[in-house]
Amino acid sequence: MVNRNISSGLSYFVIHLIVEVACFFMLSRMNDDVQFLALVALAYDGFAFVPQAIIGSAKDLYPRLKVGLIGATLLLTGFVGFFTLGETQNRVIFWIMLVLLCLGNAAVHVEGAETTLHTGKGKMTGSALFVGGGSFGVCAGKLLADTTIHFGYIVALILLLFPLIYLTDKNVRGKELDQSCIGYDFARKDKSVRFVVIAAFLIVVVRSYIGYGIPTAWKKTVLQTVLLYVFMGTGKCLGGILIDKIGMYKTAMLSIIGALPFLICGNNLMEVSLIGIMLFSMTMAVTLGILVSVLPECPGGAFGITTIGLFVGTIPVFFFASKSFVINSLIIAAASIMCAVLANNVIRKNKTN
Repeated sequence: MVNRNISSGLSYFVIHLIVEVACFFMLSRMNDDVQFLALVALAYDGFAFVPQAIIGSAKDLYPRLKVGLIGATLLLTGFVGFFTLGETQNRVIFWIMLVLLCLGNAAVHVEGAETTLHTGKGKMTGSALFVGGGSFGVCAGKLLADTTIHFGYIVALILLLFPLIYLTDKNVRGKELDQSCIGYDFARKDKSVRFVVIAAFLIVVVRSYIGYGIPTAWKKTVLQTVLLYVFMGTGKCLGGILIDKIGMYKTAMLSIIGALPFLICGNNLMEVSLIGIMLFSMTMAVTLGILVSVLPECPGGAFGITTIGLFVGTIPVFFFASKSFVINSLIIAAASIMCAVLANNVIRKNKTN
C-alpha cells in the first residue's frame, strides 16, 4: 500500500501539472509586442512566486484555511476571464485576470507544500514529487498553446483541480495541520536559524539565476525542448527520493558539484547536458528540506522563502543575460562553488553536528 506522503506527492504532481498547463497555455497564447510580453513574464514571476510567502504564512496561522480550493477558484476565474474578455486588448482587464491567475497558482502551490510536508514526517519524496510536476506542466502548456485546441479543454482540466485538491487534502489528518512538521532534521544544530535561512535563500537565488545561463546550444527542436523539461522535472522528483535514500548532504553535493562538469561540457552534447540539468534540478528538494528543518512550525512560510528566492534569481536575467559560453561557464562554476560552501555550512553530515 502506498503511504500517505507518496500518495499526496503523486496527487499534487498531477495538480501542479494542471496548474502550470493552464498558466503557460494562457501566457503562450498572448500576441503582443516583445517588450510587453517581457514585462508580462516578469510580472507573472513576481505575482506567482512572491505571494506564496504571504499565503503560506496565513496557512501556518490558520491551518484549516482551504487555500488550495481558493487558489483553484482564482485560477479558473483569471483563465476564463482572459479568454472571454478580450485577452490583451483591454489592458486593465488583462492585468486583473493575470493577477488572479498568478494568485491562484500561488495558493495551490502553498497547499501542495503544506500537504506533502505534513504527511512527510521527515521524508522529502512527497514534496519533491509535488514540485516536479510543474516542469511537465510548463512544457505541456506551451505545446498545447501552439496547437488549435480550444481553451475550453483547459477549463475542463482546471475543473478537475477541485475534486483532486479536496480528496488529497483529506489525506492530511486534522490534528496534523495544527502541529508543526515533525521529523525534518537536516540543518546543523550549531548554526543559528537566521544563518540557515539566509544560506538556503542564497542557494535558491543563485541556482535560479544560473539556471538561465546553462549552455544549451543543442536545444534546437521541439523534441529536444521537451526532453529538457522532462529531465528537469525528473531531477526535482529525484532530489527528494535520493534525500530519503542516501541522505541530505550527499544529495546536495551530488546536485551542486556533481552537476557542474555536465552543465559546462554539455553545451553541444545533449545527453551530457541533460544529465547535468537533472542533477542540477535536485537542489529544489534540498533547500526546502533545510528550511523546514529550522522552521517546522511554518512550513508554508518556509516554502514561500524558496519561491521568493526563485523570483529574485530571475530578476537579473531580464536586464542582463550573457550569451557567451565562456562567461556563462565561469558564472556557473563560481556560483556552484558558492552554493557548495553554503550547503556544507548548514547541512548536517551526521548526528553530532
